[in-house]
Amino acid sequence: MNRRPNLKKRQSIVDAALDEFQQSGFQGANMDAIADRAQVSKRTVYNHFPSKQALFEHIAQEVWEQANEATEVAFDPQETIRDQLLTIAKKELLLVSDPNFLKRTRMLMAELLHNEDMAQSTLEKFAEEQSSIGLWMAEASKTGSLTITDPESAGKKFHSLIKCQAFWPQLIMGEETLPESQHQSIAEEVVTMFLAVHGTT
Repeated sequence: MNRRPNLKKRQSIVDAALDEFQQSGFQGANMDAIADRAQVSKRTVYNHFPSKQALFEHIAQEVWEQANEATEVAFDPQETIRDQLLTIAKKELLLVSDPNFLKRTRMLMAELLHNEDMAQSTLEKFAEEQSSIGLWMAEASKTGSLTITDPESAGKKFHSLIKCQAFWPQLIMGEETLPESQHQSIAEEVVTMFLAVHGTT
């Protein structure tokens, strides 16, 4: 008998947990309600996730991985730094325009702001993992293509230039996501500002 976890059922549990956390908050959510939303037994939920905390951490990990993978670009010494940064910026803009990504991130932010211990443990875990943009910045720095001393910090700065226009207003203020027709101009503006400080020419 194939005893591998049913991935479709597992995802339905994750989706149900996300909805339950959004509606009831982490403290108010319970595994019975999550099981009901997922239309599975409570035992099935526990077979996949041993606790409500484990479910929350799984969602946080998925958001981190989605963001990291969506903006991953291998450094190419044959391509201009500007063009590579434009590619990364446009990937980031597509990610933050994804309603599902915004939904998950909004839930996580709400909970982490209200739970200091959970926020600390979650952020500490992610701090141990190097981001794809940090790896790219490190490679660019090694070739002398950028003037940076801290690749991770430079990566965060680059993403921040994008998110101040196309992520935080949508996440916090409920503004409409920017249409893809605007992505190119935003990407060019962000890259120009970043290179003005960290470019070598």
